[in-house]
Amino acid sequence: MADSTQMAGSDRGHTVAASIVFMAWIRAKASAALKTLRMARMLSVLSKLSDDQLAQIGISRSNIPEYAAKLMADE
Repeated sequence: MADSTQMAGSDRGHTVAASIVFMAWIRAKASAALKTLRMARMLSVLSKLSDDQLAQIGISRSNIPEYAAKLMADE
């Protein structure tokens, strides 16, 4: 009887550990997806600015991806 109780506890421990690993994996994937969406939005917004507006913030149209990456790194 004690063996089956220990086995059940061990199975639960493995199930909990697997659940934690799975949730960490989901969190990492969701975080990566959100970062990609934020970068796409940043690129979209910056791309819609006029050349004059871009010059006012100190960048050129060709520097938009680099500037967006810098902004994202600062978050």
